[in-house]
Amino acid sequence: MSTPLFVAEEVLCTYPISTVYDSCPRYLFYALLLATCVTRWTGWLSDVFLGAAATYAGTAALEAFILVSSPPQNAPSNPVTLPYISPNNTALLASLTPSFPSLITNTTTLLITPATIDLDADAVLAIVVTAYLIFLPLQTWSRAFTHSRARFILFSLWHVLMLAGTISALIYWPRVRNTPTQYAFCAPDYFPPEATVSSDGWQAWQRPTPSWNSSVWAIFSNTTLFNSLATVCYYPCFNTTQPLRQQSALEAAVADTAADHTARSAFWSRILYSERYIYSLIALTLVVNAHLLLFRCLPYRSRIPSSRVRTIWRERAAIARGFRADWFAGVATGNRGSDSSILEKTRATLATATTAPRAITCLLHLHTLGFLVRLLLDLCILFAVVFSIVISPLTVLAFVAWIEYYIHEDGPAQETPKQVGQWAPLASIGFLVVSAGILKLKVWVAPRREIEWEIEQVRGRLKRLEGMIV
Repeated sequence: MSTPLFVAEEVLCTYPISTVYDSCPRYLFYALLLATCVTRWTGWLSDVFLGAAATYAGTAALEAFILVSSPPQNAPSNPVTLPYISPNNTALLASLTPSFPSLITNTTTLLITPATIDLDADAVLAIVVTAYLIFLPLQTWSRAFTHSRARFILFSLWHVLMLAGTISALIYWPRVRNTPTQYAFCAPDYFPPEATVSSDGWQAWQRPTPSWNSSVWAIFSNTTLFNSLATVCYYPCFNTTQPLRQQSALEAAVADTAADHTARSAFWSRILYSERYIYSLIALTLVVNAHLLLFRCLPYRSRIPSSRVRTIWRERAAIARGFRADWFAGVATGNRGSDSSILEKTRATLATATTAPRAITCLLHLHTLGFLVRLLLDLCILFAVVFSIVISPLTVLAFVAWIEYYIHEDGPAQETPKQVGQWAPLASIGFLVVSAGILKLKVWVAPRREIEWEIEQVRGRLKRLEGMIV
């Protein structure tokens, strides 16, 4: 049994999720969005939570823009020849498989295309899509964001930013699955390589020739070059770069074994199958969001107060009567045999005009159409509100559970909750809430002269506001 000069095994070359997007900051982001919804009636506290969540999501959206605008340019595939290992050579496989679980056998040529996977794509997708989806229930439940024009403009700009970030993340995310397979070339006569190896950067001597085939054979044929390697393996994927990442952060891990690969394939099948539902819900949320924003901008006075959910529930009987009145008015106006009071009132009003009978008939039809259009628009607004209250929160929960399960498959977090990079954002939010609370209580702790000065300032602002509406 002769041992080959080197062997090849499949590896995964990835940039781990950045510390800022690791599990603890992400869960804190979800908690801030939930706290924004729960404290929507307080105003100042909701502003603190939403401001912290919005800045975090804004950073993720900017990274999504950079990732989608700077895709990695993979070099053309380059074949590498390797010693042949027969799958029937049980003695050789028994000695190699324990050290190289993803050993490549039954081939003498591999196509090498150095490439990497940036796992930040998963975390960025989770953050920006969640921030976009939460906009719909927030704009329905929270009066603070809809009754102030400045807040509404700010809130709408954040919505546009999250929508753009969501589109960018959804465009970039499928590219991760299309990353070419990566390989490591290892010397089998030495101690087994580590399961995960970090890059020390790429040096020019690690690729003596432009050809990957010549470089691999030169490394393992030249003792001096081989001894210069940090490990017993040679990783072509370390000769790559990624925007926003240091090359030394790149890691290469042994790919899954056969059993794990089968489970991974089943997982991918579930992901692809559930993507249809998630994308459908995101698209429906986009339509409902645009629908509500459009009706708030247009000069249409609906009987559905879309920003006051309790009022809708309290006045549900009157709203239902209005729907019936519009329906019967529209139907009765077009029915010549009906003696409806609405019909008679409408015809009497039109008959007083000095208009030809044909024109009166045309106006009557337009009046009928007006009732039906109003009924249709109000029903659309009511559907959007019900979707925002019932379906939209469930959509957010479903997406978060789905994407977090997917991120869990990427591997364990880089840091534990005890490390400063994980608990520092929580401490910052705590200090921010305390500071905002103290400022909110300033009138209770301020001396008399400070209160009098504040009163004068308020009077001055009041006069300026009164002058603006004259």
